Amino acid sequence: MPGKKKSADKELKSRLQQELIGLVPEIEEEGLVFLLKQANTIIHNQRASSLNKDINEINRKKSGKPGPAASAVPGTGSGGFEIEIDRSDNGKTYYFTVNGRKHFMDIEETRKIAQLCYRPETKSKALEFLYQYFLNERDEVLLEHKIKSKTSPFFEELFRAVRANFSL
Repeated sequence: MPGKKKSADKELKSRLQQELIGLVPEIEEEGLVFLLKQANTIIHNQRASSLNKDINEINRKKSGKPGPAASAVPGTGSGGFEIEIDRSDNGKTYYFTVNGRKHFMDIEETRKIAQLCYRPETKSKALEFLYQYFLNERDEVLLEHKIKSKTSPFFEELFRAVRANFSL
């Protein structure tokens, strides 16, 4: 059964690649530049996600804690949260995807969140500031994911995702 899925995935990827290649001659220079930037962003995000998974696995082995299969939410990162950050096609918003659920953040919100991850002198302060920000500005995210305190693993995962995707 797993072999059939891999084969179907390869076929789908091949069809998508061919479709994209077929569209390239119709795209103007400005659009091609945009697509190149998007492709670089996608590749960067994939590499960062892979690297983060490796880091989580190393940290898990060091701490002796059970791996993701035993985490609070199946199929997620350490602590039960898997967070991905992507920029929208129009570049005006970011998607913060938490355990498969998208949360839209505008540029200013995203900038503020990035600053909260980089500006404090300690990581623990950054996590505390993130909690306060979400509590005051985006409490719907906390409610949706049942986050009740600043010690939630959500903030650790958010911190890692932001630091992997942004720099000041």
